[in-house]
Amino acid sequence: MSLPRRATLLPVAATAALLASGCTGVISKEIATERANLHDSPLELGTEGDPPASIDLSGAVTIGGDTLPLTDAQRALAADYRASVIDLTDHVLEGTAKLTNRAMATALLGAFSGFGDAAERRIERQAEAMVHSDELCGLLEQVRQRQDRMVQAVEALRPHASVSRQDVEDCTAGRPYHAGL
Repeated sequence: MSLPRRATLLPVAATAALLASGCTGVISKEIATERANLHDSPLELGTEGDPPASIDLSGAVTIGGDTLPLTDAQRALAADYRASVIDLTDHVLEGTAKLTNRAMATALLGAFSGFGDAAERRIERQAEAMVHSDELCGLLEQVRQRQDRMVQAVEALRPHASVSRQDVEDCTAGRPYHAGL
């Protein structure tokens, strides 16, 4: 007597769920560590061909190893920009952790049930929705606005301004965009 297919998939699905929870736990811990490091470390600004730059927690700016002499107002603008990039990055890391948890379970169950292609398409749709969500695009616009105010006040950071109005428009419209933060 053979068992119905559903009955034979149940133990496999349970095993897959246990494996996924172990994998996603490690990934979640790594993401939490990255988030903590992001908050405590200088924000690195890198553009190809330009000396490296960073903004520390106080808003102090270093370019090519030299700390720029900034007024309190300029330092506040740099700190605001840094905070907006961290808000955006936190949002992306949180979304990535959630997506990873769902994707692992979806992929394993899809593979064991014979619906791997459908599972892959579902994961791709969820990832695409995340990078074009209203909240993410709004945070990207906030980064752009703070970036623009910062580079108006600290001209030396202009080469490191990498988020354009077009990036935000593309995000909102669901088109590919490159916001090189």
